[in-house]
Amino acid sequence: MNRDLARPAAPAEQAKRALRKELSALPEAAAPAPAAGGAAGREQTAPAQNAVRIHTFESEVDAFELARLDDEHFVLFRKVWRDHERYVQGLLVATPEFLQQLVGTAYRATALSASCALEVSYRGRPVARFDGDSFAAAGAMSTGTRLYETRLSAPASDLELTYFVQRLPAGPGAALVAWLAAILAFVLCGGFVLLYRLALRQLRLARQQQDFISAVSHELKTPLTSIRMYGEMLQAGWAPEEKRREYYGYIHDEAERLTRLINNVLQLARMTRRELEVERVPMPVSALLGTARTKIESAIAQAGATLELHCAPELAGSTVQVDPDCFVQIVINLVDNALKFSAKTGLPPRVELGARRVRDGIAFTVRDYGPGIPRDQLAKIFKLFYRVENELTRETVGTGIGLALVKQLAEAMGGKVDARNAEPGAEFTVTLAAVVKISGSESN
Repeated sequence: MNRDLARPAAPAEQAKRALRKELSALPEAAAPAPAAGGAAGREQTAPAQNAVRIHTFESEVDAFELARLDDEHFVLFRKVWRDHERYVQGLLVATPEFLQQLVGTAYRATALSASCALEVSYRGRPVARFDGDSFAAAGAMSTGTRLYETRLSAPASDLELTYFVQRLPAGPGAALVAWLAAILAFVLCGGFVLLYRLALRQLRLARQQQDFISAVSHELKTPLTSIRMYGEMLQAGWAPEEKRREYYGYIHDEAERLTRLINNVLQLARMTRRELEVERVPMPVSALLGTARTKIESAIAQAGATLELHCAPELAGSTVQVDPDCFVQIVINLVDNALKFSAKTGLPPRVELGARRVRDGIAFTVRDYGPGIPRDQLAKIFKLFYRVENELTRETVGTGIGLALVKQLAEAMGGKVDARNAEPGAEFTVTLAAVVKISGSESN
């Protein structure tokens, strides 16, 4: 116990203090007795030497107080009055460890530590800040919305605790709300992507339809102009006799070209309205190739091209399930496509029409010796209105529906169509199911 003052306290000062009386007992060693001679004397003095005197006194004790020193350490002390003299009892407290044990342990055990920061102040001055598992001594005031303020009980009543809300805790239905929000966001994003793709598809379709109308107008105008010109020459008698037959041939060829274009457009309209009717009948491969050859000879001759027909001998008696009209239209469209692109090479066009047996049935091929098809566009050429070249800069004529009709007609007959680069040129393959003869009957 440290003695603070050695003077008696004034009566007025004693009256102001809330004193608590405390009875204390301390052992006090007895004074040594004088020595006596003889054994009897020693036996009589031994008990007296071992006796311990107990000194009892009464003190007046003030309540404990908590103060902060200039070096920012806390001190816990109390005043003790004895015999009208004042003494100070206390201990020096290390601030971080003291606050961690006094406040931090209880703070982290509460649910508020997950959403609120706790600021400890001493008489209005920030001393420490707790935020979850982190601790900071002194420093700036905490940020956030002030939630609750309180004081510690005596003797630490000068310490103020202030809770600041920094993040709201998740409620019981937070997981459900989060999942619903995620699903809604996914649906909205998916809907936006679908609408965006649909809008792009519609814009692309509208542009392709405009290109188609422009191409059809051009394709219709060219043969009609030729027919009208040659017809007026023949009607006016301006054509000499030896040229009339040639002019009639031109009129016939242009009329055939016009007929093929109109058939393609009508076929496209029927397929768009799902009114296409396909009647498959068994038909020999040789007969099919012969019919197709007669339909394309005029176009081959007009283009100055050569036609080569390849059919394996073992296929002469083979039969396929096919709609003859659809098959002829497929061959006409493929040959027209081959002639258009073969003309760009500067060499006499050459077209090969053939048939061979494959695992899935009979494959009919049409090959040209033109520039071929760009590898990245092989999968796109069968799309409706699609053209490899730009409509404004293309060098070849066409409507962009021929190959799309080839694909749809082949699939309507239960077959499939494919294209590949043959180096040089391109080869289109239409595969149809063959008819197998069993015991005098026919089956697929």
